[in-house]
Amino acid sequence: MRLVLLGAGRMGQAVADEASGRGHDVADVLGRAELEGLDTSALAGKLGGADAAIDFTVAGQVGRSVAAAAEAGVRLIVGTTGWSDDADAVLAPARRTGLGLVHGPNFSVGVHVFARIVREAARLIDPVDDYDVYLREEHHRHKVDHPSGTARRLADLLVEGVGRKTSWSAELHDGRAHDPAVLQVGSVRSGEIPGTHVVGLEGPHDAIELRHTARSRAGFAHGAVWAAEWVQGRTGIHTFEDALDQVLGAGEHDRA
Repeated sequence: MRLVLLGAGRMGQAVADEASGRGHDVADVLGRAELEGLDTSALAGKLGGADAAIDFTVAGQVGRSVAAAAEAGVRLIVGTTGWSDDADAVLAPARRTGLGLVHGPNFSVGVHVFARIVREAARLIDPVDDYDVYLREEHHRHKVDHPSGTARRLADLLVEGVGRKTSWSAELHDGRAHDPAVLQVGSVRSGEIPGTHVVGLEGPHDAIELRHTARSRAGFAHGAVWAAEWVQGRTGIHTFEDALDQVLGAGEHDRA
């Protein structure tokens, strides 16, 4: 494939390394300075001729990336987080044109498997009222959004699966006890932590802890390049989770 990478930071470099290692041509890498100087049409011109573009930029850039990819007819992978509250508007150009697009809060195959484990843990613990549930995520100090997109997805799974939790919150309130019906989500920003997510099940006599720890950004890069391969020949908007479900559900584990 011929790829254009949007974002020249550490994730961009990891994606470039992964893409080259898988035999793809990284035709261009557009960092923040280059992107700020391009309007939508100019960016579409930069994308023209590529098989896919991979976006690891910032939330405010994603709308322009989607619009430019739709104008250029170039499939797009979006690994940037923090824009989901505006998803309808951001994804509208892709929806209107039928652009092939894959997005997700986390492009790690391991995190996808971890989410399945968390979903099953929620189902198992739901009837056991003595156990409370919490979620904590840890990332490097440069990450600006919190909780992480992955933590938001895991929190939604826990609220769906544990009937006594009606919502989740990243806030604690001074002067009053935490509402037990609210799933508590905590965040840590420190050093260069690639990403850790912990789900705790706290009982009166013991505790269970489920943990996923990313060792480097290489796992996210692997998933993003795999998604660019997967979306070739496809149209429409897909989540990374949906794409992996199609492969893993079919038993084709070696292709992810």
